Amino acid sequence: MSESPELVRQLLKAVVAYTWFFERCDESVLEDRIALKQMEYAAHLLSRLSPPDRQRSAGELAEMAADETDPEFREFIAGFANAMGLVDDA
Repeated sequence: MSESPELVRQLLKAVVAYTWFFERCDESVLEDRIALKQMEYAAHLLSRLSPPDRQRSAGELAEMAADETDPEFREFIAGFANAMGLVDDA
């Protein structure tokens, strides 16, 4: 089975979009603890990727951030790999 770079990018976009929602929503939409739990679950799932897949995902995220025109969302994407544990703090 061959992998699709576009599939990887679109799935990463989906994960980033839903975590952006959880990051930005307020208590009137969703309780903070529930939003945090969902973001932690996303990080857990991403932590299960192999080191090469983590590296690839971090590279895709860097490209996505470079292409983003909204400064606030670009900053979120740029820090996503680190926040979700895809890269080591170095």
